[in-house]
Amino acid sequence: MHMVEIREDFYSLAAWQHYERCNPWITAKPEIDAMALRVLTNGFVEPLTGTRVAPEQVQKGSGLREGLLFEGISSRVRAVLQTIEDLAQIDDKFSHRIYAAEALTPFALRMRGMYPRFVGSEYTEDQQKRHWLHPILVEDLLALTFDSNHFNLVSTNEVLEHVPSIDKAMTELHRILQPGGWHIGTCPFYFYQEASVVKAKVKDGKIEHLMKPEFHGNPMSEAGSLVFELPGWNLMDRLKSLGFQKSFMRFIASDNHGIVDDLATGVFVLCCQK
Repeated sequence: MHMVEIREDFYSLAAWQHYERCNPWITAKPEIDAMALRVLTNGFVEPLTGTRVAPEQVQKGSGLREGLLFEGISSRVRAVLQTIEDLAQIDDKFSHRIYAAEALTPFALRMRGMYPRFVGSEYTEDQQKRHWLHPILVEDLLALTFDSNHFNLVSTNEVLEHVPSIDKAMTELHRILQPGGWHIGTCPFYFYQEASVVKAKVKDGKIEHLMKPEFHGNPMSEAGSLVFELPGWNLMDRLKSLGFQKSFMRFIASDNHGIVDDLATGVFVLCCQK
């Protein structure tokens, strides 16, 4: 049985393409399907918590990236948990300050249960919903209220594509990170091309649609969240220009931890270090 365990960091499209040429099986559907079947048959160990998940506890879901669920934690989210475990070096859970741009999700609940100084936030402009959320923080990634150099770790998961400017959001996240701190999270990623796809922008305070509007699920809005940009590899250089000393995509695939995607054997996790 061919067991898969990959953790590889890529800084550019050229580096990824070279890796894929040398390992064509990583995006082959038969390999992806076989890996998913092994996860469903054998179960896995949840990263960070170390919880052993039996096969009967795994929910398949409608897809692999957002499926293979255990207590709401998907394959994609386990990739984030594993990368946090690998890179964030949380030796003292009582002193590590962690921020995530989510507060109601299974990921946020996991992190809050493990780290006393974890804080999550949601975003809404609806005053009734803001009142309902209290005491959960309402934060705008383009204008965060936190002090500079405050957090050891920040995480955004399937959020960056919904902000009007990824660069402004990442500038704010860079600001609130301590030197040496990490951003670790995910977003839809065009791993096969250099250019990002900009579907909408804000001009003179109004949304201008450049393509057919696309919406993703949002726990704070029945209408969902509008997609502004779907990043490609050019995001890496943009993040370096914003001041991050490192910016790369970690490709992580794991039989042991139940991490597999619909388009590849692994999940891409955005990693940036201040």
